[in-house]
Amino acid sequence: MKRYFGAHVSAAGGLKNAVGAAVELGINTIQVHPSPPQRWNITPFPAGVEDAFLEAKEGTCLEKVFFHAIYLINMATPDNQKFHNARVSLLNDLDLNARIGGSGVIFHVGSMKDQEDEAIGYDRVVSGLNYIMEKAPDGARLILEVSAGAGAVIGDKVEELAMIYGQLERKENVGFGLDTQHMWASGYDFVNDLEGVVNNVESEFGLDKVWSIHLNDSKTALGSNKDRHENIGDGLLGGETLRKVFTHKKLAHIPFILETPALATLDGARSEIEKLRGFLG
Repeated sequence: MKRYFGAHVSAAGGLKNAVGAAVELGINTIQVHPSPPQRWNITPFPAGVEDAFLEAKEGTCLEKVFFHAIYLINMATPDNQKFHNARVSLLNDLDLNARIGGSGVIFHVGSMKDQEDEAIGYDRVVSGLNYIMEKAPDGARLILEVSAGAGAVIGDKVEELAMIYGQLERKENVGFGLDTQHMWASGYDFVNDLEGVVNNVESEFGLDKVWSIHLNDSKTALGSNKDRHENIGDGLLGGETLRKVFTHKKLAHIPFILETPALATLDGARSEIEKLRGFLG
């Protein structure tokens, strides 16, 4: 089976520049922010912006391209303007990702921190996602990521995401994203109970609906509820546990994406990718 793995890379200066990073690293999978992650993305990407990317990608090793949505999105917010901005931002990302033949847009559902009634919050999430998938172009794929559990975050347990998914009207283009650090911080014990974690995910989602896995070590302890990534083998999950995750036969069909601190430099990213190649022997 062909393995798909890679890293989050920068698209600074234009989406096509991400292709160069993939070629430098020799990877077939990347994740990028198609727009600055700390700003609302409410302006559609211009027609033709995909052309330079597709031209650069032609004939390279790159096959899987994921977008990570902006960090401002909260589908449970009671603020109507922010709710509107979240829907538009996701739709713009989905549109461009579909135009480049991408593999999906990964995002965090949000938080109940400003919502007085959780039931209303979940209804808000479902209505927002139904609207988005109704408007999204054919083939656009939306990926709900498991979160690290801080505060009133939604999706720190796979059951919460499964509950949201179960209420969606158009499920075929909605899937799930795992993150080893987030899940560890939310109490999923990969170190001592990897099979239990995999079986739990399989029972809630079905592994055919897991479309991405962020492979990250953790600076913080099991159940810490803190989103603090560490380089592979340097954290509390450890290299051996992450090797077992990466080589698990039930997960081998899923693209793996690194989001570790070392990716800040090309040499650091190269070192992290070599660790994954080492896991494969």
